[in-house]
Amino acid sequence: MDRPMHRRVERQAIRMHEMMDRLDVDPVALVRLRRGDAYARARSLCLFCGTSDKCLRWLDGNDRPDRSPDFCPNLRVFEACQKSDPIDGEPKADTENAA
Repeated sequence: MDRPMHRRVERQAIRMHEMMDRLDVDPVALVRLRRGDAYARARSLCLFCGTSDKCLRWLDGNDRPDRSPDFCPNLRVFEACQKSDPIDGEPKADTENAA
């Protein structure tokens, strides 16, 4: 892999995991979802995402937890794999049918 592409892949992977941390995503639930296919698809969507500028701004300046990153193509699957429901704090239910 050439150097610029390697750097892009690394930056996007870091950004994806920062987004997962910010959204309180359970990485184990994401990896298990659809036997790893959901995680692989999320990585691909992130790598080729056209909204990385919005992503960076959201990650750098989001101090309001009530504002979700609607621009993120992985938002639905990330929300399905959150560690707890942001409303009542209870663990999320079934993630088998998420995005």
